[in-house]
This record gives sequence, structure tokens and C-alpha cells, in this order.
Amino acid sequence: MNGELFSLKTEQVKSLRDVVLESIREAIISGQFKPGDHLKERELSEKMGVSTTPIKEAFRMLSQEGLVETIPRKGTYVSSLADVNIQEVQILRAGVEGVCAKLAAMKLNEIQKVELQQQMEKMEHLLQQNEVERLVEENTKFHGMIRSIADNLMVTQILDNIASFDKAFRKRALKEKGELRSGYTEHRKIGDAIISKNPELAEHLMKEHILRTLHDVLNGTTEKLIKD
Repeated sequence: MNGELFSLKTEQVKSLRDVVLESIREAIISGQFKPGDHLKERELSEKMGVSTTPIKEAFRMLSQEGLVETIPRKGTYVSSLADVNIQEVQILRAGVEGVCAKLAAMKLNEIQKVELQQQMEKMEHLLQQNEVERLVEENTKFHGMIRSIADNLMVTQILDNIASFDKAFRKRALKEKGELRSGYTEHRKIGDAIISKNPELAEHLMKEHILRTLHDVLNGTTEKLIKD
């Protein structure tokens, strides 16, 4: 395992189990742990500087999410269906965020218009400077702004439920060659559609953006799943 894989920055508002859970989940979704990899409790506890108890608890949660599977007398492994489960969550996200973009285009006010424009300019600057980590943060903020403009409680609740998957997947996506520029170009088009108050176009572009990213990251399996 990569010695630099885990760096626990425990936030006071989070339990130790939650921090461990998020760290392992992110390692799986980001592709650092591959389907079939053996996740050893003792090794993980030593690397993360925790007891095996939060590791066990995290394994139980990850099993419910379909990311790991525990085989009696053998141990816990990254699920062979991990990418499929990640894929299905992203397809759900594409639909919900598409609706979010549509609502945003319908509800946008003048102050929000200026703020969204400024956010896109900030993202462009970070792209030019190749500041990947900050761009990941600002990409997340861009989607958050659209969610805020859409101002729909049900949409927010659904996206909150998959937020951990989403954050880790975006980090994985931005490691792909060309994704930084492709992602920014698509974000710009989405933002422009919202600013021009074109709900149908905003929805279409958002769904297309998320599914295109998923397709590229998972080597074309999205297209196969949708056709099936």
C-alpha cells in the first residue's frame, strides 16, 4: 500500500470512525485500492494511527455501500463490483444535478449571476496555473453554487447523501489526462446556460458533463450499462 495514502486530519465535528470511513472510501473510489485488493485491518490501523475498532466499523459501512466484501476466514476485499456501484451513483447524480442546473437557470437572480460568473473566472485562472488541488475545491464549490441557486430541499438531500462518493470521484477524474481542461470547458458551458436562463440546455449539459466524465474514468463502461 502507498505509504502516503492516508493523512488523517481529524475534524472535531467528525467521529474517528467517520474520518477512517471517508479515508478508505476515498482510496477505493479514487482507484488507489483496486477491486480484489485485500484490505488488512492491522496494516490499515498502523498506517492511520488508530485501533482496529474504527477500521472494523468502517468496513461494515463500506460493505453496505457495496464497496467492500468480507469473506469468512479470509478477510475483507475491495468488491469486484466497486466500479459498478460507483458508476450507478454517478448516473443517479447526473440526473439529479441535471435537474439542479435546470432549476438554477429558472431561479437565478442578478447577484447570483455575478457570483457564478466570478466563480468561473476563478476556475479558469486555476486551470491556467495548473493548480489541481485548488481547482478540485473550486469545482466542488461551482456545483455547490448551482445547488444553492436551485434552492430545492429534496435535491439537496439526495446530493448530500452521495457527497462523499462525489468528492472522491472528482479527485479521481481530475487525475485523467485532459480532464482539467475538458471539465472546465463543460463547466463554462453549463454556467453560461444558467446565466442565459436556458433551463433545458443547462440540464442537458450538466447530465452530459457528468456522464462523459464517468465514461472516461471507467473506460467506457457507462455507455455499455446505459445500452443494457
